[in-house]
Amino acid sequence: MERKWWWKTIGMLLLVVLAVAHLVPTVVGEESLPKWYTKYIKAKLNLGLDLQGGIHLVFEVQVDKAVADKADRIAADIEERLRKDKKIRVRIEHEGRDDLIVTFLKPAEIKKFDKKFFAPFRSNLDEVERDEAKGKLRLKMDEKYVKEVQEYAIRQAVETIRGRVDQFGVAEPTILRKGRDIVVELPGLKKKDFDRVKRNIGRTAQLEFKILDDESGFMAEAGKKAPKGIEVRSDSYDGKKNGAVSYTYFQSKDKKALLAFIASLKVPKNREIMLGEQFAKDKKGNPLPDKIYVTHYLRRRTELTGDYITDAEVQFDNQSGRPEVSLTFDRTGADIFARVSGDNVGKRMAIVLDEKVNSAPVLQERIGGGRARITLGGFKDPFKLQEEAHDLAGVLRSGALPAPLRKTFERQVGPTLGRDAIQKGSMAFLIGLSLVILFILYYYRGAGLICDIALAVNFLFIAAIMAGFQATLTLPGIAGLVLTIGMAVDANVIIYERIREEAALGKSPRASVDAGYSRAFWTIFDAQLTTAIAAIVLLQYGSGPIRGFALTLLIGIICSMFTGIVVTRLLFDVVVGKFKPQKLSI
Repeated sequence: MERKWWWKTIGMLLLVVLAVAHLVPTVVGEESLPKWYTKYIKAKLNLGLDLQGGIHLVFEVQVDKAVADKADRIAADIEERLRKDKKIRVRIEHEGRDDLIVTFLKPAEIKKFDKKFFAPFRSNLDEVERDEAKGKLRLKMDEKYVKEVQEYAIRQAVETIRGRVDQFGVAEPTILRKGRDIVVELPGLKKKDFDRVKRNIGRTAQLEFKILDDESGFMAEAGKKAPKGIEVRSDSYDGKKNGAVSYTYFQSKDKKALLAFIASLKVPKNREIMLGEQFAKDKKGNPLPDKIYVTHYLRRRTELTGDYITDAEVQFDNQSGRPEVSLTFDRTGADIFARVSGDNVGKRMAIVLDEKVNSAPVLQERIGGGRARITLGGFKDPFKLQEEAHDLAGVLRSGALPAPLRKTFERQVGPTLGRDAIQKGSMAFLIGLSLVILFILYYYRGAGLICDIALAVNFLFIAAIMAGFQATLTLPGIAGLVLTIGMAVDANVIIYERIREEAALGKSPRASVDAGYSRAFWTIFDAQLTTAIAAIVLLQYGSGPIRGFALTLLIGIICSMFTGIVVTRLLFDVVVGKFKPQKLSI
């Protein structure tokens, strides 16, 4: 028996040394340790958002926009295949979220849209209506495929946000998916970086190229109803083979009033009105710092998106010296860009970034090579413009979000509040620990000392395991530690009372200890198991601080079982086996 507890003691000491080794990087700092140490022991306990400050954001993914964009890409694919394989020209309009209306310019050619041609699209689309007299088809995206697109949009949004966060070098960011919501926690972030990080994370960076419908008379007619404060203007440009093209647009300094007026208009389903920004000019034509919002009347269908971008880099305009973002498309994107520009020579193409028209140049000729550029103008500080250009290039390179995000919740925690939380939480922990230690010593005497040693080992193991997993300690996590102390003591109280009962029956110290541990085990196990189930549920469905509490509680349960049953039993074996007392101090 003596040899048995001797080897157990050596094993326990090795575990304690290993635990201490895992806590060293947290206590002294990784930079103070030699490289060989950090190479083999990569453990550090990180402080959560509520302890070191930072920002907590919740975004809702607008998945219906992802479905609509996918429908546009399918439309472009159908149009391209009909053109190449069947030499057929069609006009495809996007209606609603997932309906496509295919109109054959020669109605008789609708018969060539047969089962063989439709086969590659059958897994994603259903043909719901066919009018051969008018040469029209109505196609609808399959509901199962719609759900796949929505699911992919959320998963891709999580990965895209993670890539953007990594660019800021934030230590231990938390990015979680909750249904259609994405929870982002960035601990340790400086307050001066809050706005920039929020802007870059939530920026959709959806780049779209759309053709304007300047030849329509809709805007001129709608302009007759324009309220006071909204100017109705007209302009013209050389439309090449179409001759001079005149178009009408609205402008105003009041963005809300302009949007309200646009919302009151009955815009055709296959058209939309978007805003762009310009700067006011004085009488001599010199730009002023005042912003003016200008309308653009576009075809709703997106011709090309940023999905085909392979590179985005910051360059400077040779004339103005202002930064611009140069884009390079892959082969497929370059082909689409060349086809769209060739089909629409003499028309304006809008470059739309995050639902805002960045520019709308006239297509003078077919554009090959797969390159485009986004200009950044205005009266911002040159360094701010350059920072904005680098941020835009970065989010375009990391990938556009597959769907827009809507921020639904935001919480900012300053470092001062975090320090206060650490001080108060630590004080509560120390007070609770001290009271428990003193009470156990007073009530159980010698056995109370064994319990207190086990408590210290318990705390050491919990901290070491959390550091080993590089877990994040939150304020609720500290509460979990305090709760764990009570649970650990509770297990010892059950065991000690059993030992007391056995000793009262006249049994020897060895027999009393053996009986006490064997009879108390299942009572302790049942109690800890029910608490562990609750902790697992919180860990699975909770977020942020709740997960921190649940993780600490779960680790605490495991360590409490180990120290309360194994460590204290080992110490009792040492006392009973080596010192052979006639009566236990309990």
